Amino acid sequence: MQSRTKAEKIKTTVWLVLGLAMLVYYIISGIFAGFRISMLGIWALGGIVCLTCAALTARYGRLPLPGWLFRSCCVLLAFVAALSLVIEVGVVSMMGAKGEDGLDYIVVLGAHLRGDRPSNALVWRIDAAEDYLRKNPDTRAILSGGQGADEEISEAQCMYNVLTERGIDGGRLILEDQSRDTNENIRNSLALMEEDATFAVVTNNFHVFRAVMLAETQSGRDVSGIASPYKNTLVIHYMIREIPGMISEVYEGNIK
Repeated sequence: MQSRTKAEKIKTTVWLVLGLAMLVYYIISGIFAGFRISMLGIWALGGIVCLTCAALTARYGRLPLPGWLFRSCCVLLAFVAALSLVIEVGVVSMMGAKGEDGLDYIVVLGAHLRGDRPSNALVWRIDAAEDYLRKNPDTRAILSGGQGADEEISEAQCMYNVLTERGIDGGRLILEDQSRDTNENIRNSLALMEEDATFAVVTNNFHVFRAVMLAETQSGRDVSGIASPYKNTLVIHYMIREIPGMISEVYEGNIK
């Protein structure tokens, strides 16, 4: 009996810690970056679910579910966990990608603007693009990103402005200002380069894996990635967000 009581306490504690950790992460991320970030609410929902499980386990000693439903949930969770692990291994494997030297092009993916100035995510992508362009003077950059409803200029134009302000020759920069998502970024950028051109995709570290997979599917050739760092705790959220992002791209046939 004592052993069972101890096991119940351990299960309750695990649920409680998980729930509180998710809620704290949600609150901190929302305070520093805004609660309107895409899919941030999954942390609040996850926290509530875990705290509910903690309360039920504390009262009943286990989750009060029929045996068949409990086993079905365990199988489903195991499948989701395995699939998520496979995707996250891919994400992590490319978070330090540096690309190859001497490429014909780099495609720099846009990110959200604050008016006409880049967000931190975009600044870090611009930094990585600038570094590559300075080390590879014959490479050209395709700056890819349209204009959002709350943006004063296109993301492509913003990247062009910042890079030229930093001394990069505007003649090396090609603007692609019609894209609304990563899939369009790649497709529209491919239309601006020669069919056999070599290129790499520049984006934040958590996003490189999906962007490269999209580029390889659309171009039919090997593509490298250039990862820019993401320097705050939201990187955890964005890494997790890549799981449904990858699943969606595969389901829609954008990644094969």
